[in-house]
Amino acid sequence: MILKLPRYRRRVMTVFNRYLFSFALLLLLPMLFLGMTGYFQLSTIVGDEVERNNQSLLNSLQREVDNKLILMNKIANQITEAPELSPYLLAQADMFSSYQGKKILESKVLDDSIREIILHIRGSETLYTSLSTYRVNDFASQFYHFAQWNAEQFKDDLNHVNTTTLRPAEDVKMEGLPTQRLISYIVPIPIRNQQPYGTVLFELKEDTLLKGLNPDQVLPSGNAIVFDSSGRVISAYKQEDYLKSADLYKQIVDGVDKRYMQEFHDGKYVISTQKSTQSGLTYAIMLPYASVVAPVNQAIVKWMSYLLFIFVIGSVFVYIVMVFNYNPIKKLAALVETFRGHSIHKSNVFEAIGSMINDIADSNRSLGRKLEENRSAVRDHFLGHVLRGEFQTLDDVNERGEEVGVMFPFPDIMVMILELPVSQLFYREPLIAEVERQFGGEAVGHVKSSLEERRAIFIVSWGGNPLERKLWLNELHEHLSKMFDIPITLGIGNGYRELTQVGRSYLEASTAIDYKMIKGNQRVIFFDDLMAHDHADLLNPRRVLDELEIVLQRGEVTQITSCVEHIAMTMKQSGMTLFIAKELCYDMIHKFSTCLEKRRAGSAIDSLPDILTLSDYTTLDEIADVLTTACTTLCLSLDEPKSASPAVMIDQINQYMLQHYSDNDFSVQKIAEHFTLSLSYLSRYYKEQTGRTALEYLKEIRIEQAKRLLGNPNLSVKEIVQQIGYYDVSSFIRTFKGQVGLTPGEYRKQVK
Repeated sequence: MILKLPRYRRRVMTVFNRYLFSFALLLLLPMLFLGMTGYFQLSTIVGDEVERNNQSLLNSLQREVDNKLILMNKIANQITEAPELSPYLLAQADMFSSYQGKKILESKVLDDSIREIILHIRGSETLYTSLSTYRVNDFASQFYHFAQWNAEQFKDDLNHVNTTTLRPAEDVKMEGLPTQRLISYIVPIPIRNQQPYGTVLFELKEDTLLKGLNPDQVLPSGNAIVFDSSGRVISAYKQEDYLKSADLYKQIVDGVDKRYMQEFHDGKYVISTQKSTQSGLTYAIMLPYASVVAPVNQAIVKWMSYLLFIFVIGSVFVYIVMVFNYNPIKKLAALVETFRGHSIHKSNVFEAIGSMINDIADSNRSLGRKLEENRSAVRDHFLGHVLRGEFQTLDDVNERGEEVGVMFPFPDIMVMILELPVSQLFYREPLIAEVERQFGGEAVGHVKSSLEERRAIFIVSWGGNPLERKLWLNELHEHLSKMFDIPITLGIGNGYRELTQVGRSYLEASTAIDYKMIKGNQRVIFFDDLMAHDHADLLNPRRVLDELEIVLQRGEVTQITSCVEHIAMTMKQSGMTLFIAKELCYDMIHKFSTCLEKRRAGSAIDSLPDILTLSDYTTLDEIADVLTTACTTLCLSLDEPKSASPAVMIDQINQYMLQHYSDNDFSVQKIAEHFTLSLSYLSRYYKEQTGRTALEYLKEIRIEQAKRLLGNPNLSVKEIVQQIGYYDVSSFIRTFKGQVGLTPGEYRKQVK
């Protein structure tokens, strides 16, 4: 009988070798990448080092040759100033004058690269040198035999050259001496004189011209070349065949920028060039390419041998790890079959596992996006409740706002409306972002979306005094105007410590904005600077509100309707300003809301117009109609049957929290919406009945569930956070420690 492995195990074994090869390839690819990048980095490092060395050599070469030229020009000036070498004395042609001239010229040979200094008075037939005295016709024909300078040209140059001239090195045969390579430097004297009377000729030994560089040590296999402004080779450390090329200067100098590789007859060279601004000579350093890359090649061999060793060790390690991980993979394969409910024999086991992980990851990403979207929506919704004045205390606001990142640290709350031209709407988001960046210190604010795209509403918690607030707002407006260079208007409502009056501050800010046609549309308009409180004596808002309060306390629908209709009719006839009408309407609707919450627990007030809607009305007739409609809603709610008893209501709320606490977007606001209650009423009602807020009980439920889940060592803190409905891990850890006194990790260790 032949024993067979389980089907999923056979599939694992069939892909084992393939994945082993894949992992080895994955190991090899970065090794190749490291090898290539290491090679290029080493090449760059060595190239930069060669460039620095060549630049140093070029500087030394230029300094060496330029200094010799400067020295010879100084000697020529000294010869001009020496009385013994004046044309008058030398013209005497006596033995004493010749001897004196020779001694002075001999004293001027200050450098061992100068073989001989020759002085010629133009028009004469005599040459005075540091070694002897010659006749002009005999010097270049009998004593010095220049390879490229015949006697006739020699004589002509001595008599007619008017600028300093450097002749290229050439072979010179001298009687009784071996052939030497000499460089001739012709200097007319006086220097820079339009009519020189004589010429000083310096004969320089090429083999000693560059000896100050120590070329035997620094250029054992390279070369150093000096070009004149015409591209001729003046001197070279080594005499090579390529120096005879007519295009050598163009090959080496034209288009060369620092490091450059050029191929000649005998191989490749790395070349660096530099032109002297003093002498006009061009200097070049040539190094054989092979000698430059030799250190790189040695380093590469070592580098690759190390990489090969790492690759072999890594491959062995990969094999051992794969063998060691065989059992977990087998278990995963069985787990995937269990979850999917069917065999995976037709597919690759790793692909099946990966597909399942991808499904989970996609689900998590989708959940994360929804959480962020909901967070933004909940935050804006929460600020809307603040703006409608549905919170009684600052603690209630901060307790609820902590979940969505909204906090008001200071008790003085005001509303600021920012308005920009319709043509500049593309600046809206950057403007909002810049305002939010300016918050801090005494000013902490949050932006609320507005129905008008050209406006942004900011609810600001202010900690300073009113004068400092005005100064800060003016500085903010000046900063925004300079930064964006567009007309920006800020409408500022008064600050209130009663949160129920935040809506009034919004009405004031909106009214201030409406005054831009009078005050100007590029400034800060403070409501308390406006004369907006003038109204007709026919309707006194304070008396109206007192009368309405008495009627509402009685709870008679007929009386309430009659009173509100009378107020609406009188409002139309009073001639009061639009702002006073809006302010009165806002106060009356707030009293309707308070009456509903007191008399009919759980009554819905969402049908009443909120502060944002109220600010859009532009006539007294519209506002009066709003009052009539709100009164109708109030009366209908008062006529509804009484709601469930407090105990039943609290039990229903608790059960709803137990069922939905794990939802990531679940909040006290969701509870209020489910039971058709306002957020402020729910908070106050729940605390009156239980002695704690609904948010405190929701936190308690989540913390207790978290403590239970922390007993499972297979669950990470992040997974627990997701299961109990928190947004992020840091917020959960902070809340958990505040409730339990330990972090989740410390609690888990304590449980163990």
